Amino acid sequence: MKLIEKYILKQLINSSLLLLLLIISIFSLSKSVQLIDLSLNRGLPIYFFFKLILFSLPVIIPVLLPIILCISILFSYSRMRNDSELIILEGSGISKYYLTKPIIFFGSFLSVISIFFTIYLSPHSNQNFKKLLFSIKNDYSSSLLEEGTFNTIGKDYTIFLKKRTSDGKLDSIFIHDTRKPEKPTTLIAEKGSLIKNDNGNSILLEKGSQHFFSNIDKKLSVLYFDKYLLNISSKDNNDFDKKWKTPSERTLGELKYPDLENGDDRNNLQAFKAELIQRFSLPLNILTFGFLIVSFILSQKFHRVENFSFSLKVIGLIIFQKSIYIICSNIAIKNDGFELINFLPSLIALTIGLKIIRKNAENI
Repeated sequence: MKLIEKYILKQLINSSLLLLLLIISIFSLSKSVQLIDLSLNRGLPIYFFFKLILFSLPVIIPVLLPIILCISILFSYSRMRNDSELIILEGSGISKYYLTKPIIFFGSFLSVISIFFTIYLSPHSNQNFKKLLFSIKNDYSSSLLEEGTFNTIGKDYTIFLKKRTSDGKLDSIFIHDTRKPEKPTTLIAEKGSLIKNDNGNSILLEKGSQHFFSNIDKKLSVLYFDKYLLNISSKDNNDFDKKWKTPSERTLGELKYPDLENGDDRNNLQAFKAELIQRFSLPLNILTFGFLIVSFILSQKFHRVENFSFSLKVIGLIIFQKSIYIICSNIAIKNDGFELINFLPSLIALTIGLKIIRKNAENI
């Protein structure tokens, strides 16, 4: 690798790492405010915050890499344009094809990393992320109760409380229990407290009443109690293994060979095909999108002063490419036999980029 290629690659790597760290930091901060509040004030263990962020990254990184590379190209090549480095390189006889080689090298490297993410890390991270949310919902659902709102716990309970204290005490509690749809009950209590044990989450109600409608005599019955222990853990964590896996949670083998005896699998065969193709088309976007951006930048005329409209054009081109990707992804999922359309964004970017480069080569 020649010195010029190493120099451009260094610029791209530095810009890409800074952008990646910046985006991850912003993403983490956006998630941290609510989670830290739950950890400090509601008793949710702080390590859940780090685990949720960790499981989210393998999913978003392959989506972000095409954008990160394109913006890195904009920063690096724009600086080289403004410093007249590109003018000097082209004046020394270096072709525009040669100036795209660092993008091809770096884009190919990022594509390989992205394939590792989409094929292996992302499905496992998706499944672990949802499993962790399931665990929080079942093990810590009572700790996440909010004041002054109707909180839904699973499918069986709707809970309203007027006030709660940091030690787990509750005031003015209303609970609607629908475990038996034919005989729903309503519990109203003056006080209560949260209890967590090996059997799950429970609420100890004090000085209250239970209201239920009797189907026998068609009358509303009321029972008063001094204390009432209600277990609100309606499901065991092992039930997660019985939940249907979405396409994003499945391995390549599970996408290619779904269970045709399962009704949900049969109804989502096209989604499986689209997800399978997207696992390979998404990494390819990194290389082709970057190639189009660098081809466009190299085709523009040199200006001594910084041209703001030039940057807007490049950003608009990045947005255009991502929009095409989103549109094609939705079409592939919703229309039978259209899964290969996921490769269309890369094909468009590659075709336009080659035409730009060839046109500039002819004009020289």
